[in-house]
Amino acid sequence: MNERMLLFASRVVLTEFHGGTSIEESGLPHPDYALMLICDAESAGGETGTIELWHSIARNDYAILVKVHEGREMFRGAFNDDLEDVVTTISDLGLVLTQLHLAQATSPYCRLARDLFLETLAHAGYRQEN
Repeated sequence: MNERMLLFASRVVLTEFHGGTSIEESGLPHPDYALMLICDAESAGGETGTIELWHSIARNDYAILVKVHEGREMFRGAFNDDLEDVVTTISDLGLVLTQLHLAQATSPYCRLARDLFLETLAHAGYRQEN
């Protein structure tokens, strides 16, 4: 028995960490991104869709995907090393965030991502409606 032998599966769809956060197949160029947050969004023209916030622990960066409600990808954000760049990209696209959802409700990592994202939005001048 070789205890140092690595396990490899070529057709893994989902990997779950001990903390409950999963790495999903994303279509991003690197396979180690976990979906953290999903934001409902609206454009200035009234079009609705979602913004997905992905994070790579290995790379310590973020990526965003903007999708219309049919699931068609409209924009793939650059790989940003901090949330300020993510918020700037969202602002530059002219999108209004209408609701924020955790990708996985029980994940402490998703809750932390939400708190950090909300803090960054507040620093950028975004305000929450009550």
